[in-house]
Amino acid sequence: MRRVYHRFPLRCDLDFDLPYPFIDVVTKIVSMNNTHVTQRVGGDLVKLDLRVSIADERTNMVPVEDIPTLLDTITDEADFMLSMNETILTGDRKIPRAETIYYLKIKESGMMSECFATKEGDKGSTDAYDVKKLISGAFEQ
Repeated sequence: MRRVYHRFPLRCDLDFDLPYPFIDVVTKIVSMNNTHVTQRVGGDLVKLDLRVSIADERTNMVPVEDIPTLLDTITDEADFMLSMNETILTGDRKIPRAETIYYLKIKESGMMSECFATKEGDKGSTDAYDVKKLISGAFEQ
């Protein structure tokens, strides 16, 4: 079953290919749900909490954990919404910074996968290239 979102943005910030089959890419993206990464932004240490949602019935996005049979029923195209909550970590406290939303379209292309990433708005310190690094990095672990 194709999981496409009818309100997926028409413009694309980054278009890239991954040398992995579609189901492997989808599995890695789903596995990023409810995880976090830390990175340096300027002089600050920033924690990115990741939440992943997927298109459901073309009209809305639902958290991936709400669809237990997702990996068994998905076919050749999927639209995801990746939410990144940024928090600045200091020695004694955590300071909320921003929430950044990305829309991510994954399409099967033979033994490769085409990926399209679009950032919603201009908040946050990340960009579409950071999303590519997150997904590519998940395969290197």
